Amino acid sequence: MIPAITKLLIKIEQLEWDLAEIKKELEELQVPIMKSLTPEERQAARSARVRAQNKRRRSLRRKRDPEAKTLTAEELQQLSLEDGINPEDNLFSSAIIEEREKRRP
Repeated sequence: MIPAITKLLIKIEQLEWDLAEIKKELEELQVPIMKSLTPEERQAARSARVRAQNKRRRSLRRKRDPEAKTLTAEELQQLSLEDGINPEDNLFSSAIIEEREKRRP
C-alpha cells in the first residue's frame, strides 16, 4: 500500500506535468497573436508576463523564508567582493563565451 504522502506527491507531479503541457499549448497559440501586435504592444505583453513571474517568485521566496531579504545590485557586488571575486575577471561572461566556443562547429 502506498502511503498517503506518496500518493499526494504523485498527484502533484501529474498536475505539474499537465500544467506544463497546457502552458506549452498556450504559448504555441500565442505566437500568431504576438506577431500581429505592434512592437510596443509586444514589449508591454512581455513586461507584464515578466512582472507576473517576478511577483510569483517573490511570493514563493517569502513563503519559503519569510525573513529573506532581496539583495540590491550593490549588495550583491559587495558580497561578491567579500568572497574574493574580482569583477574585472568577468568570470560569468567568460564562462558563457567558453561554452559558446565549445558548441561552435
